[in-house]
Amino acid sequence: MSEEYTTEQKAKLARHFLYVTPHGEVKDVVKDLKKVVQPSSIISDAWLNESMTEYNKRKFEIAIGDNSKVICCPQAEVAPNKYLHPEKKLVCLIDPVTQKITQESDASHLVGSGQNEEYRKAMSAKLKEYLAGFYEDGSTPNSVVKGVGSVFVSNQGQIAIVISYKNLNQSNHWTGGWQSEWTLNVSSQGNTKVEGRIRINVHYYEDGNVQLNSTFNESGDVTVSDPASTAKNVMDKIAVLETDFQKNLDEFYVKMHDSTFKKMRRFYPVTGQKLDWKARVHSLIAEAASK
Repeated sequence: MSEEYTTEQKAKLARHFLYVTPHGEVKDVVKDLKKVVQPSSIISDAWLNESMTEYNKRKFEIAIGDNSKVICCPQAEVAPNKYLHPEKKLVCLIDPVTQKITQESDASHLVGSGQNEEYRKAMSAKLKEYLAGFYEDGSTPNSVVKGVGSVFVSNQGQIAIVISYKNLNQSNHWTGGWQSEWTLNVSSQGNTKVEGRIRINVHYYEDGNVQLNSTFNESGDVTVSDPASTAKNVMDKIAVLETDFQKNLDEFYVKMHDSTFKKMRRFYPVTGQKLDWKARVHSLIAEAASK
C-alpha cells in the first residue's frame, strides 16, 4: 500500500517544483500544479502569493509597470513585494503572481545621499554603458530579450550592482536567464575587492528536457578613489570577470564534445565501422519475410 503524503508535504513539494522552474515558464508550471496537486486547496491564493514572492527574488524577475521596471532582488527589497528603483527614487509595489508593478511611491528617504550617492550615480552611468556594449537590449529584429541593471548603496557605503537579463523564446521551446550581482565598499579610499556571483539557467525542451545551470563566484582587486575613476575601475573589472566566465563556458562545451562525450560513449562500435543501417533494414525485412 502506497504511503500518502500529508497536505503540508504536498505543499512543500509543489513549492520546490515552482522554485526550480526555469526563467519565463513559471506561469505554465503554476497551471500544471493546480491540475495535479490534490486537494486543489493546497495551491491556494495565499500559497501562490508566498511562493511567487520568493521565486521572483530567487530569479531576479523583472517587474514592469506603465513607466518603470524594477529588479525583484534582495538588494532592492524594502518590504515584501516592495522594491526600490534607485534611479527614479521610487518604491515599486508588485503583484507577485502577475509580476507587474501595481503602485509607485516616493522613496527619497531610502536613497543614499552625499558622497555615497555620488558613487552610486557614477556606477550607474558606467553600468549603462557596459550593458549597452555587452548585453542584448531587445532592439534587434525578432529579439525576445529583456533586461535591466541597477546600482544600490547603503548608508555605510556598501555598493551592490545587480544585473538581470532574460532571453525567452517559448514558441521555439527554449528559455534562458542571466543573473549577476557584485558588491564592494566605498566608505574609504584605497585598495579593496569587488566580489560577485554569476548564475545562468538555460532550458531547451523541444522533444526533450535539457537544462544548464551554472554558478560562478569570483572577486577582483579594485581601487576606490573619486567616484568617476572608481566607477570605471569597477565596471572594467566586472567586464573582465564576466567575459572570462563566458569564454570558459564556451571552451567547456568544445571540450565536452571532444573528450567528455567520447569517454561516455563510443562514436563507433567495437568493430570501428559505422553500422550500415540501410543494409541492416533489408536484412531484417528478408528475415521477417522468411518466417
